[in-house]
Parts: sequence; C-alpha cells; structure tokens
Amino acid sequence: MKHKMCFKTELFTGMRYKELQHFSEHPEWFKHDRKLIILPGKYTKTSEERKVNLTPQFSEILYYYLEGGNQLEYPVYQTWQANLIRWASHAGIKDAINISGGTLRKTWESYLLESGYPEIRVMASQGHTSATSFRHYYNNDFSPEEREQIKIETAGWM
Repeated sequence: MKHKMCFKTELFTGMRYKELQHFSEHPEWFKHDRKLIILPGKYTKTSEERKVNLTPQFSEILYYYLEGGNQLEYPVYQTWQANLIRWASHAGIKDAINISGGTLRKTWESYLLESGYPEIRVMASQGHTSATSFRHYYNNDFSPEEREQIKIETAGWM
C-alpha cells in the first residue's frame, strides 16, 4: 500500500521527485479543503511558492491516507527509479527501462492538457516557467478510449 500511494501521489500531482520527498516530511502543506498542496518557495526548483492543484478524487484519497496515520516515504531517487522500472516490467510495459519519475510528471501534464485545462494553469501548477520546455513533453497520441479515461481521471482538477 505504501509504495502504491507514493506512486499515485507522484502521478496525480506531477511534483518533482525532490518536492515529493520534502512533502513527505511536511504533510501539513496539503490543504484538503482547497484541494491543494502548497510548496514553499525554498522547496521548489524555481524558488517560488507553488500551488499544486489536485483532483477532488485524489484529494480525498490523500486525505484519508494521511489522516489514517500513514506517511508517504520516498527513498533515494536511484532506488525509486529501480522500483519504477521493476514495477513497469512486471506490468508488461514495453521499454520499461525508460520509465522514470519524470515520466509520471509528464504523463500527468499530458493528461491535463488532453482534458482541455488551460495551458497557463497547468504550467503554474507544475512549476514551469517556459512554455517551450513544457510543450516538449506533451504527448497527445491517445486512443479515443484513453481520452475518455483521462477525462475521468482529471475531472475537477481546477
């Protein structure tokens, strides 16, 4: 359960790995009533405070996980990377060796854009300062069925 929740938190927040490690030490940054995680500037890549928007569904899952006395725990990046590759291989994902924490971050960004959320809001939530780097990772090669599932997963994000 612990690893599954860490994986979901990385995927459904799009936070950088170092930010996730800091958040795991400061669960008080999670604002359940506002469906946000507020990262203080000294813990972000850009040194500016960032509000990470959450979907209502994930906000509830995170709330009950943390309120249940559980804690998110992220190992050193290399261990997490090895775990992601191993889990992806077991799941039958092709080219699992190319999976990384950044893959989850970029997947979430692509999901939000595919669901029609404004690019400027997605960039702000993800901490991007350059639209060029942001667009570089956008993947819109989704089937119609995947698009429908993505809209379900991202519903209510803003």
